[in-house]
Amino acid sequence: MAFSNKLTFDERLYDVQVLQKAAYRSMNSLTVDIAADGGQFICALSSNIGVDESSFLSAVQEFKKDVLDYQLRHQLSTETQPIKNLILGLAFSKTGLISE
Repeated sequence: MAFSNKLTFDERLYDVQVLQKAAYRSMNSLTVDIAADGGQFICALSSNIGVDESSFLSAVQEFKKDVLDYQLRHQLSTETQPIKNLILGLAFSKTGLISE
């Protein structure tokens, strides 16, 4: 028996790449179809063959957690990118690889 669930995520709060990463991580238990509609991402989740209801419900919960985890990582990466670039620039400025 196939199980399904539908989740919606606001486009202002979540990036589509975040949803894709979470979908990829959960592909052993469920399949995720992502669509954009009216400022929201709609994720249609369906169980893979051989997945029972309790495993599917657990996979849905893990998907939600992964979405939040990846979104926070994405935000942190975006916020710290200028500092990372500065550190890398300073680290490679004194290597002597480029003649002045």
